[in-house]
Amino acid sequence: MDVWKPLALSAALALTLYAGNNNAVAAPSIGDATLASITAYRQQGQWLQALAEIQRLQQRSPQDAVLYQLQVLTLSDIGNAAQAWRLAQARPTLFDKAQQQRLDANYLSKLVGWSLAYGKSEQTQLAEAEQALAHMQQLLDADSLSPRTAPPRIRYDRLILLNRLARHAQVREEYRDLVREGLTPPDYVLPAVGDSLLASRHPLEAIPVLQAAARNKLQDGDQSRSELAYALLESGQTRTLIAQLQQWRDAETPFLRREGAKQSFQNWARYDADITLSMVRAYSGDLPTAQRELEGLAEKAPANGGLLSSLGKVYQMRGWPRRGLQYQQMAHTLEPRELPARLGMQEAWMELQRDDLARPLHDDMQRLHPDQPEVQRMHQLWRVHRGWQAYAYSNIGRSSGGDSPLGDQDRHSGVELQSPVLDDRWRIVAFADRRSVDYTQRTLKPLRTGGGVRYAHAQLDAELLLNHANDGIGGTGAQLGLGWQFNDYWHAAATMVRNDAEASLQARAAGISANSASLAARYRSSERSRWNFALSRFHYSDGNDRDLAEVGTEQRLFTSPTLLVDGLVNAYAGRGSRDDVPYFNPSRDAFAEAGVRLDHLTWRHYDQHFRQQLTLAVANYWQQGYGTALIPRAEYRHEWQLGLGRVLEYGVNWSRPVYDGRREQHIGLDAAFRWGQ
Repeated sequence: MDVWKPLALSAALALTLYAGNNNAVAAPSIGDATLASITAYRQQGQWLQALAEIQRLQQRSPQDAVLYQLQVLTLSDIGNAAQAWRLAQARPTLFDKAQQQRLDANYLSKLVGWSLAYGKSEQTQLAEAEQALAHMQQLLDADSLSPRTAPPRIRYDRLILLNRLARHAQVREEYRDLVREGLTPPDYVLPAVGDSLLASRHPLEAIPVLQAAARNKLQDGDQSRSELAYALLESGQTRTLIAQLQQWRDAETPFLRREGAKQSFQNWARYDADITLSMVRAYSGDLPTAQRELEGLAEKAPANGGLLSSLGKVYQMRGWPRRGLQYQQMAHTLEPRELPARLGMQEAWMELQRDDLARPLHDDMQRLHPDQPEVQRMHQLWRVHRGWQAYAYSNIGRSSGGDSPLGDQDRHSGVELQSPVLDDRWRIVAFADRRSVDYTQRTLKPLRTGGGVRYAHAQLDAELLLNHANDGIGGTGAQLGLGWQFNDYWHAAATMVRNDAEASLQARAAGISANSASLAARYRSSERSRWNFALSRFHYSDGNDRDLAEVGTEQRLFTSPTLLVDGLVNAYAGRGSRDDVPYFNPSRDAFAEAGVRLDHLTWRHYDQHFRQQLTLAVANYWQQGYGTALIPRAEYRHEWQLGLGRVLEYGVNWSRPVYDGRREQHIGLDAAFRWGQ
């Protein structure tokens, strides 16, 4: 490894002067005693005194080659590598190859350091890094070298430049080359390498590198500790991660304020530890604790843009896009060049159905930071959100009784396709849906095909769909729906359907169709609590009216990084206006169910995951004239997310329903694939 050693160079200079170096174009015009004093200054590290003596002598002998050499090398020693390199380029014959390589390496290191500084503008903040990389390549080309054959020191600096330019895959490749060659990058390179390994989605490779960087307590060692936490999180090593982060936080002195003091005692390592701990809690599912911690910090530092952006992100994760947007906007006002706030704003506008406001943010970040991993992910999510949407589904069930409302066997399959977003509001929809039931006397299998439009903008969402059923019952089907978002918690919708496909198939087998109207409301206080309310009426063509009032809730009972447990409660009450109809239509009935759902994250790698879900429930069902009966239900499902916007799910379900006092058994299988949002 090439290391710049001033004492060794001084010895080399002495040998040059006294043994006669070919590069010395003129004999020294200074005395040995004077040269010895300069050398002594250099050996003692008194660079400024040595430089002052050199410059004093140069006033008498401005063209002296030895003084020029000493001036250049001393400038390089004291850190003015750029000036030293420029002077060396003016008289290159005075320096041998080894000296020139050292000067080149020092100059490149200086360029690398400058490239890490905060740029004059967002548009040019990477210009110095690009120029440094180009200059490095020019020097390598001049010596007929490639990045793989360059001196190790230049290869190490190159890793820092590539990381700065977000060329993370290239950093990983060149770092692996160094390791294969038996070269160990120095400590100052490790933070950049670890960052790139994590950014290129190789957390297991990043962990040992970031651990080494954090142990060495470099200038950005705290940043490496934060990135190490995320690498451990992504690799699934969450069991002890929270405890480790708490130890780090507790070991750092908090910011201290004293009454009357102009400025508090600042410890930014404590800030990094606090933010990292809270965000790791959030990504591990403990959003309430993360929110509480960040709100406490925000009270003490209301003008910290990074802190406000992190708090806004947690609000968005909890299902509060409006509140999150406010904090992201405040963070952006305080730190307009930082990406997290703009990414949060763009995400919030998408959730709020304002693509017209999300697009300028998306386009601006794509233009300025196309290589940043977080911007690339934002672009992928934008394409999934805006692009084609498809949903294909199929299920089959078998019941024990032929007179069951579901028949001996029931099947349901279909596909729905939605166009990309048009004018930031509209999608065109096309679909086909077949429902089949085998009854004792008849098999029913109507196929519906249709299409329409969906609208979503700001607080309003709406749809108008038309369809035709090939069994000729009920005429043209139509559905009109309107929805309104009142705030981050409440959404209400009204729907009217002509020839409703959700009406009783037993009635359809008798040639009877139904229209329906419904009102629904959803209250979602957070990711841990949800309530649904609905009122509906089915008006059958035989004059029967079927009314339903429904309520349901999901409440989080337990949360861990890999397991979620929700309590489920559902209830409804129904009534029918006629009891002389050829289909199941209780004059009065009611249903109350309680259950639990276990959702286990079995495997995850960034945008891919495998989940298992088990639902167990029992209901008490009452039907006028038949009394009450307990109805057990179980369901087991798998969900594979194959990538952003690609989800395959399938499952099996079992229940023991009761109709008109007769208990049956129903077993079903289902599968679905979603493409898009």
